[in-house]
Amino acid sequence: MCYHLIMSIEFKANHPVRQIKSFKYAFEGLFHAIMTEPNFRIQVMIMLTSVILGKIFKITRVEWFVLTTSVGILMIVEIINTVIEEMMDQLFKEKKEGVKIIKDLSAAAVLLTLFVTLTNLILIFGQRFF
Repeated sequence: MCYHLIMSIEFKANHPVRQIKSFKYAFEGLFHAIMTEPNFRIQVMIMLTSVILGKIFKITRVEWFVLTTSVGILMIVEIINTVIEEMMDQLFKEKKEGVKIIKDLSAAAVLLTLFVTLTNLILIFGQRFF
């Protein structure tokens, strides 16, 4: 009861309670992506597998930087793609060529990011496997 009362009060932008609420919403968005986006779940698996392999093979700090940056950007771009697709679907119920182009370009950004990430993973782990 007290929690709901506190959360319903309006606070200034820099108030700690408002900051906590923003984190809550961010985690809700992350949970939504995990539960509803199959591609995001695949990318989470890529991330987990990469971290496990990084631990097993004791990769260098530079390799960790490349790995975390690549996989992190991939997941960020996937969420942005989801936002763009959702916005287009909400704003334009009927099929339009412009909407298709926007959604295709957004998906292409994810695809290119995936290629870069896979290239980095091959460069980091390929020599260790072969």
